[in-house]
Order: sequence, then structure tokens, then C-alpha cells
Amino acid sequence: MAARAMGIVLVVAGFAVALLLAILGVDLVRACRTGPKWKRRLIGAGLVLLLALGLAPAGARDAAAEESKPAAPAAPAASDKGLAEAKGWKRIVAAWKEAEEIASGKRGDYPFDEKGKKQVLANLKQAEADAADLQKAKLITEPEAGLLLKDLGTLTAGVQAKRPTEMMAKCYDQMLIQPGHDSLTRLSDRLPLLEKLAASETLHPEVVEKVLVSIVADIATLAKEESLKEFAKAEERQKAEKTRDAARAAVLRIQQYIRQWHGTCYYASLPQIKKPDNAQSRARQEALERFAGADALRPDVLRKAAANARTGQEPS
Repeated sequence: MAARAMGIVLVVAGFAVALLLAILGVDLVRACRTGPKWKRRLIGAGLVLLLALGLAPAGARDAAAEESKPAAPAAPAASDKGLAEAKGWKRIVAAWKEAEEIASGKRGDYPFDEKGKKQVLANLKQAEADAADLQKAKLITEPEAGLLLKDLGTLTAGVQAKRPTEMMAKCYDQMLIQPGHDSLTRLSDRLPLLEKLAASETLHPEVVEKVLVSIVADIATLAKEESLKEFAKAEERQKAEKTRDAARAAVLRIQQYIRQWHGTCYYASLPQIKKPDNAQSRARQEALERFAGADALRPDVLRKAAANARTGQEPS
């Protein structure tokens, strides 16, 4: 009886919302397919009643039919299996692992000779082509491919910075390291694709696991006061904090989807960020933390993420 009453309430509330949106000229088909799951189901229920009354716009019947099914943001298992077995994906994984060990300093300051360096760079170049091919084959989505290419570019730069054994006798000036500025540059570059990925209806855990590592590490860097002190001007610091918080919100949405549809979340936990003094900003931050829910994930994964994000540095 209670379930029936809830169903009636859902339909009536959805009808009111859908009718109001229609009056305001909102595209109901688009509204029914985007946004949080509760919103899609609410508008979908309202569209069913609008259809029955003959008030729904053209194309709404298909949208209502789709919203009557549970919407899963993750791709079907068959697609994931196809990705795992694809030769291009296997080449990406192998090149990624090798370049990650080199760029992080795990293999030392002189990890290869000239010939070996050229081979590693060639493998990374092939991995970039493979990512584009996987997207064309619809085995990964456009934002996933974009973020993969961003990280492959970062790994390529990390490999380029390492010297071959033939140059061991030469001396070099030490470069100025600014982790805060470096993290902001990377996050700003990735944020549009990250937000597009968070809004995507298809997520491939194998890809997301890789592209989130450096992003979470950069968020952790910008959560530290010593990193924020690098920004002398108030507007620069505000930009860093705003970019960090936007990236953090997108990562939280992605992690929530993975937990919901795959039963697990194996990514690094996000850092706690000090509450801002501004009342409005503090309320927004508290709402974000409530949305995150229980996010007690493995701290060893966070340490690994931070280490991988620093080219040539050991984790602190």
C-alpha cells in the first residue's frame, strides 16, 4: 500500500514538474535524459502522464520509455570485456606502466640509453594512436580518450626529462619545482574533459582508474597550504581553489557512479579541505562533503597516486 502511494506521489510530482518545464519552454526530452538519476525518473514519470493526456511534446515517448528503465552510467560488461581484450588497450597499459616507472624515478635518474629512450617514446606515441582508435571503435568514450591523451602527454614529458646513460658525465642546473603551479596547470587543462566524463552515461572502470590517479594527486597537492602559498596574489589563489574544488566535485560524482554500478571504488580517497572563512563557501564545501558520503578508501593508493604525479620525485 505504501509503495503504491509513493508511486502515485512520484507521478503527480513528476507531472507538475514536467508541465512547468514545458510551459517554460524547456526541452523535456533532454531534461529527461540528463542530470541526477532522481531527476530523470521524476521527469520520466511525469512524461508518462503527459503522454496519456496527449500533452507531451514530440519525441517524449522515446524519452519516457528510456527513463522507465534503470539508467546505468557504466557500459555493459560485454563492452568492458572487449576493451580489456583489445590489442590497442593492452599496448596502452604496457606503455603506461613503463613510462610511469621511468617518470616517477623508480628506475633511477638514468633509466635507459639513447636507443631505449627512443623506444619508450615510440611506445607512448603508439599508445596515443591506440587511444584515438579505441574511441573510433566506440570501446571508450570521447572524454575518456581525451583524458588518456592528456596523461600520455604528461608521461611523455616525464620520459623526455630523463637522461640516457650516455649523458651521465654532464652537469645540469637544477630546475625550480613549483608543485602548486604545476598541479593547477594540469587540473585546468583536464577540468573540461573531467566534467564531461562525470556527466557521461558511459564509464569504463579500466580507463577511469588510470586517468583519475594524477587528477586526485593534483587535488591533494592543492589542498596543502604550502602549495597554495605559491600563489602570491589573492585572485591566483582563488583560481587555484576554485579549480581544485570543481575537479574534486567531478571526481566525487565519478566515484559514486563506480560504487553504485560496479560495487566497488578502488581510487585514491580525496583529501579533506579546510573550511573557508566565507559563510557561503563554507556551506558549499559542507554540502560537497555530505554528498561524498562514506569515502574511506585505501591510503596506500593515495600515496601511490601522489608519487606517480610527481615526475622524478619520491612521495613525501
